[in-house]
Amino acid sequence: MKKYLIGCFILFHVLTMAQGHKGTVENCAPMKRGKVCYTDEVELPGVSKTDLFNAIHSWGIKNYGKDVFLSNVAADKGKNTILVSSKVELLLTDSLKTRLSYKMTVFCNDGKYSCELKDIRYQYDAENNKRYKTYTAEEVIAENGLANTAAAIKDPVLFCNATYFFAESLFADVHTAANEAAKTKNGQNKDSTDKKNAQPELIEL
Repeated sequence: MKKYLIGCFILFHVLTMAQGHKGTVENCAPMKRGKVCYTDEVELPGVSKTDLFNAIHSWGIKNYGKDVFLSNVAADKGKNTILVSSKVELLLTDSLKTRLSYKMTVFCNDGKYSCELKDIRYQYDAENNKRYKTYTAEEVIAENGLANTAAAIKDPVLFCNATYFFAESLFADVHTAANEAAKTKNGQNKDSTDKKNAQPELIEL
């Protein structure tokens, strides 16, 4: 009975599948301080850092707070930062995939936010025999794949392009969440304007 329960529990830890093979890009592995690091910065004028933090944190909890074995969300409200760490199965082609783990930090400021995606690692089964080996992004895709030192990975550019488009997709999700804060702000402004412009009702005696 105990073995059966353990087996069922493990089956529920299924990695999310992420689409990666969408084409090619010239600079697919930007570097920062010697590490592969994808960045994004978006301006949302008039939206407070608190509103951005709350909206993006809620998105993180909803999408990454369900299974601590696969993903995790940590937040520092004092610094208005959110840290998301997770694992996915990244499609390299229609038939080839790799496991990818990463950390993304979101920094919220008044009127804008920025993201950093780094600490990327691949778990790759080159011989398709369920024996995964772990490689850092720096080992595989540094210099857009030209500096690959992982002998088992024969096409590092494939990994590089797939990772780039995964990062773009992840940043788009954050942007969607941040826009919710902007919509809320605009809605509040509209309500305030409507109340200000409302004419007093005249009552005939």
